[in-house]
Amino acid sequence: MVQQDFDHQAGFIPPDADIPLNMMLRWTGHQRTSRNYFLDGMKRGRQEYVLWQYTISGCGLVECEEGTLPVPPGNAFLLTVPDKHRYLLPESSDHWEFLYLGFYGSEALRIARDLRKKHSPVSDRFACPAALETATYLLNRNMEKKFTAPAEVSGLVYRFFMDIINGSYSGTENCDKGKSANLISLIHQYCLKHLSEPVSIEDLADFTGYSRSHFCRIFSRIAGKSPHAYLLELRIRMALRMLQSNNISVKEAAAACGFADTSYFCKVFRRFYKTSPTSFLNL
Repeated sequence: MVQQDFDHQAGFIPPDADIPLNMMLRWTGHQRTSRNYFLDGMKRGRQEYVLWQYTISGCGLVECEEGTLPVPPGNAFLLTVPDKHRYLLPESSDHWEFLYLGFYGSEALRIARDLRKKHSPVSDRFACPAALETATYLLNRNMEKKFTAPAEVSGLVYRFFMDIINGSYSGTENCDKGKSANLISLIHQYCLKHLSEPVSIEDLADFTGYSRSHFCRIFSRIAGKSPHAYLLELRIRMALRMLQSNNISVKEAAAACGFADTSYFCKVFRRFYKTSPTSFLNL
């Protein structure tokens, strides 16, 4: 079943509070897009606010001073507006489904800016379990229009930011594990999408927002092998799967998996499986 695009949003206009509150909800939403999606942080009005956006499925991309940063499932970005950034649905992703919350108030802006100085604008730290639970509660209650007391909402917003801060300190190990899994998953999806193309290590590094050397160092530490070895093994395994499940020639399978030279493909195949593709299939 094909999932349709949607955007369910609810604004929040609190009644006047007796005491000024420096943290308040602005809106909540749940959106899925598979079409052109592009927003510029300098073209969203003059009022300052904080935007938190969490990826459920698919992948988004943030372009900012820190680089070009993917937003895969399990990660969230935390940005202030207006600011020099853009976020969008990249060509490498067929959709992006996410939750989003907007906040305003001097304390919300201060904490968001301090968190950006300490961390990347995109992180699974911003989606640690406690913060995600509070965000989901805020979203559901606001969508159902069940908030009436501004102090209650402000307290929940404050708790949301405290959950992120606590997660940044106490959940570092779990966050690092999650980040590792997300990087491997992201690269795996990218390589599958561009399986027939001549993908370079520079392409992979650019896609993740790292320099080539930094990407190779991080990836090799996580995967236990170099990006080149990982991509080569993926191409060979996918070619074998095609040969086993489709009535195609060795040349066609090689081309579909990024090998322009069939003889080189056979050489690499023999290195992995100790026999030629034809002999392997006749076993």
